[in-house]
Amino acid sequence: MKERLITLLSALAALALVIFLFTPPDTQKPVSLPTTEDRGTDGLKGLFVWLQREHVAVVSFRKRYTELGQGRGNLLVTSLPAPSAISKAEWSALNRWLKQGNTLLVLAAVYHRPTWSGAENCFCDLKDFLDGYAWLLDKENSEKKSDNRQQAEKAKSFRESVAAMQAAVKSHVAQASRLQALSSQPLLQGVKELDTQTMPYLLEQHWTLSSTDKDNLALRLFNVDDDPTATAGWQISADAGRIVLLLAPDVFSNSRLSKLDNARFISNLLRLTLAPHGRVLFDDYHFGLAELYDPEHFFKDVRLHKTLGFLGVLWLLYVLGHSNRLAPVRMRVSQPSALDFIEVMSGFFAHRLNNRLLAEALVQHLLADICRQHRLQNEAEAWRWLEQHGQITGAQLGQLKQSKNKQRRSLQQLTNTITYIRTLTL
Repeated sequence: MKERLITLLSALAALALVIFLFTPPDTQKPVSLPTTEDRGTDGLKGLFVWLQREHVAVVSFRKRYTELGQGRGNLLVTSLPAPSAISKAEWSALNRWLKQGNTLLVLAAVYHRPTWSGAENCFCDLKDFLDGYAWLLDKENSEKKSDNRQQAEKAKSFRESVAAMQAAVKSHVAQASRLQALSSQPLLQGVKELDTQTMPYLLEQHWTLSSTDKDNLALRLFNVDDDPTATAGWQISADAGRIVLLLAPDVFSNSRLSKLDNARFISNLLRLTLAPHGRVLFDDYHFGLAELYDPEHFFKDVRLHKTLGFLGVLWLLYVLGHSNRLAPVRMRVSQPSALDFIEVMSGFFAHRLNNRLLAEALVQHLLADICRQHRLQNEAEAWRWLEQHGQITGAQLGQLKQSKNKQRRSLQQLTNTITYIRTLTL
C-alpha cells in the first residue's frame, strides 16, 4: 500500500510539472473578438448560427479580400479596426468586388471601444477607401468642450474637483445607448431603435460624411440617443454596390442581437442585398482565423487541451495499474541442471585444450567405440577393420592417422569425417 501511495504522489508531481511547463505565462482572460467562432459578448457566433438556421448561405471567410472572387448579390460583414493590417491590394480587391454589385457592412468601433479594438483607433485605411468614391469621413470641427471638462477647469474647491474627476471617469465607461432610426426607407422598415453601447467622451465630437461628387448618394440611418448631430450610420453608394457604415461595433454581437430591433435591421439588410444565390461573408481572417496553419490558434484550441487531459488521465491510470512500476526488481531464481554443468565444462575445456590434443582425443574415442562395437582387441585391429571397409576412402583414413599423430589438421574437417564414419560403422 505504501508503494502505491508513493507511486500516486510521484505521478501527480510529474503531472503538475508538465502542466506548469506548458501553461502560458499570460493568464488573463481571452478577449472576445467579433468572429463567427466567438461565443463571448462581442462575438458574432449568435448571428452566424441564426442565419444558418434560417437557411441563409453564410461563410466564415478566412482569406484575404483578394480571394473574394466573382459574383454579385453578396454581403461582407467586417469589423474595424482589425488587429491584422489590411493591405492596399486587399482594398483594391474589395473595390472591384463592390463594383460587381455587392454590399459591405462595416461595424466600426467609433462611439464605443470594445476591448478588442485597442486604446487607439485609426480609420486611415477606411478613410482612404471611401476617398476613392469621393466620400470624406472625418470629425466635425467643434471648439466646444464637454461639460465635464468645463467643470474640471472651473472647479475651485476639493469637492468640486473630486466630482469633476468622477464625472470624467464615468465618461470613459461604456453606457447603454440606443440608435434612433431616421427615415422610413425599406432598409429601416419596422426598425425604430437599435440597442448598443457608447462612451460619453467619444460623443463629444461627432463624425460627419460628405462628398465632393454631386452624384453620390448617402442616406443617414441612425442618430445616437435623439441627438440630431450624432449620426451613427449611413448607407453609401459605391458604384454598382453599396456600403452600410455603422459607428457602433456591437449592434449584432451575441449580447445585443436579440434586443430591440437589431435582428430586424440585419434581416432587412439581407432581404434587400442578397441575391437568390448570394452569400453572407464574415471577415474572420483579419481577427486571427485563417485557413493557413496558425500555431497560436492551434494551441488555444479547446480540443487540444481536452486531448492532452485525456492522455494525462490515461497515463495516471497506467502508472497506478496492477503492475507496480516502482517496485524493486526481483531476480528469477533458476536451479542448474546436469545439462547446464556439461555445457559449462565443455565450454571451459574448449577454450583451454590444444587443437592437436583435442583432435588426437577425438580419434582415440572413435577407435575405442569401434573396438567395443565390433569386439576387436586393440587399436591395430580397429585400423585394419577401417582399411577393409568399402565406404571409407584412403583420404579419410589418412586424415584420422595424421590427427592421431598430432599433426595439424582442420578441426572442423576432422569432426565431419568422424561423424561420417560413426554413421557408417556404429
